[in-house]
Amino acid sequence: MTRGEFLGELRAGLTGLRQQDIEDIIADYESHFADGRAAGRSDDDVARALGDPVRLARELRVEAGFKRWQDERSTRNLAGVVLALLGLATIDFMLLLPAAGTIIAIFLGFALAVLGFCIGGVVLLISLLPIGFLADLGSQLGRGLAGAGLIAGGIGGGALFVIVVEWTARMLVKYARLHYRLLTTAAQSV
Repeated sequence: MTRGEFLGELRAGLTGLRQQDIEDIIADYESHFADGRAAGRSDDDVARALGDPVRLARELRVEAGFKRWQDERSTRNLAGVVLALLGLATIDFMLLLPAAGTIIAIFLGFALAVLGFCIGGVVLLISLLPIGFLADLGSQLGRGLAGAGLIAGGIGGGALFVIVVEWTARMLVKYARLHYRLLTTAAQSV
């Protein structure tokens, strides 16, 4: 996404705010792009780092609504805050619920696959216990190595699974902190 596309979508999402607030926000985000260019980053990299401009605009609208509510406590400003929060919650519900369901299904499938690898490896190794004739040594060795490989793959997959789950949890905590900041700002202003 180019600088112009990002700022255009952000500006469109901020429609309804005071013109001065919109200009201040746009100037702030233009400086992010200027700093990125000075650091040798492309506009696309900066836009990806800043996130979805539509979602960002909704969050900024909520923050602006809180500020208006703090400055002037009126029914109109309260309605603006409530509507902005409902809009943000709607986006969360529409985007996060399907994503969360997909992530849970993938995690469950991966966990079951890792468990299956480990169980399959153990079963292959247990099948070696009643070792037959020496003529069957190649088959026994092959099953033993396959069993050990399955167990090693299960352990490695389990380690990868733990890393991915931990990273996902960190991202969810960051996301939750953002909403917590918005809500505590709202609670303090009431």
